[in-house]
Amino acid sequence: MAIEYNVNTDFAGVLTPGTTNSLFLKITDFNGDPKNVYDVSISIVDVLNSAEKSGTPEKIQSGYYVFEWEMGDDLDAGVYTATWSYTDENDDDFTSVQEIVVSDDGDDSSIYTGMINDLRVALEFHIRSAMNIPVYQEQSKPSVDSRVYSFNFPRWNQTAGVRIYRNQELINEGYEINYFKGNVTFDESLTDFDIVNADYNFRWFDDAQLIRFLQNALDQINYYPPASRYSLAGVPMRYVAGVLYGASRDALRELMMSLMFQETQQIFGGGEKATNLFSNFETLKKNYEEDFTKMLDAKKFGPYVGLTKAIVTPEYTLPGGRSRYFRYLFSGSS
Repeated sequence: MAIEYNVNTDFAGVLTPGTTNSLFLKITDFNGDPKNVYDVSISIVDVLNSAEKSGTPEKIQSGYYVFEWEMGDDLDAGVYTATWSYTDENDDDFTSVQEIVVSDDGDDSSIYTGMINDLRVALEFHIRSAMNIPVYQEQSKPSVDSRVYSFNFPRWNQTAGVRIYRNQELINEGYEINYFKGNVTFDESLTDFDIVNADYNFRWFDDAQLIRFLQNALDQINYYPPASRYSLAGVPMRYVAGVLYGASRDALRELMMSLMFQETQQIFGGGEKATNLFSNFETLKKNYEEDFTKMLDAKKFGPYVGLTKAIVTPEYTLPGGRSRYFRYLFSGSS
């Protein structure tokens, strides 16, 4: 009998014609451990089953695959179906279906390739602890039909492992974990008396927030003289550290604001510990601010190539210059 896996599909981007968007596939076992599969492919069709795109996704890490869908300018808006096909280590074949809605409005926002991806990953290194927060024995909130059980925080880290408990007993089958949304769907409805708990590890910030922090920092760098128009996709290497320091400052600022609320305080051990953390975060934020400010102040000493220009006025256009020019021309004098 074929082994069952937890499979999650998701996307990043705006899903509009003329843009590049990322489609994701995550595969784990019921312990939350990522599972490598083979011969992974994807096929995208429209409602008439006309093939729009097919290809081979890229493996990002164990059990994690991404496919960059470059949508043509003439792509019709509507509902598309992406079918992921893959084979496990036992030579069993699987398919997972993902529904995608393409609209006519939006901008290109692919953040999983090139320099933007490198900056996002580098920022995660600076705030790693906030991207790996453990939660133990959290009680879930059931849906009306007692099949879907939701938890407080989404963006679960699958590599950290997830444990699901039913009435305080660890269970390993009969459900599917959605790591993106942070919920568990059971194959069959449970009773009103069942209590579902989970141990999980989650990311505080989503990718869109990280990109926003990076963009804010770059906007400040562009504002300081000499004014510039760098984008995240083409920021010069000399400004990368400044972008990361500025983004880390904003991330800490958002985390500090979240600590003012009771639910967040419980994650970090209660109100008293949250108060101590707030003070520590404030010190760390100031350190990042000082380094970032120094780099902003030093920008004016950097190269001005391509940022300066000279306006030269010919002598004969000055008052009295035209007659003097003709005297020089015909007299041969200087």
